[in-house]
Amino acid sequence: MSSAKVGVFTDEAPTLRPGVYTPAIIANGFVFTSGILGADPVTKHMVEGTVIDRFHQIMRNLTAVLKQAGSNLESVVEVTIFLTNILDADTLTPVYKSYWGTLKPARTCVAVKELPYSSDIELKCVAVLSNS
Repeated sequence: MSSAKVGVFTDEAPTLRPGVYTPAIIANGFVFTSGILGADPVTKHMVEGTVIDRFHQIMRNLTAVLKQAGSNLESVVEVTIFLTNILDADTLTPVYKSYWGTLKPARTCVAVKELPYSSDIELKCVAVLSNS
């Protein structure tokens, strides 16, 4: 396998600190995303509302990044979710499950003191490259 790595950028998902990180890296047949927040790609501001509203925006942003990389949600093999309130994990679970098929990705949910831009949720993942 090639040891080359390729950066993934798209205007369909916000990069809140350009030059500090790459939204995703393709390496050895995998896509590794940076942490994705629930920010609107146009305004670059966090979506108003609940943690669920921000999660839906995260999933739209994630879908855009994965598409640009040559992957998709069905090809995600691992997800890490960071929450400032671990009790939100119970609220989030039914909505989270609706995004995945029968075989859900491996998932880790971590409580953290705070997240960038005062967000209450952040998600990163690893996906395999796909044909769509």
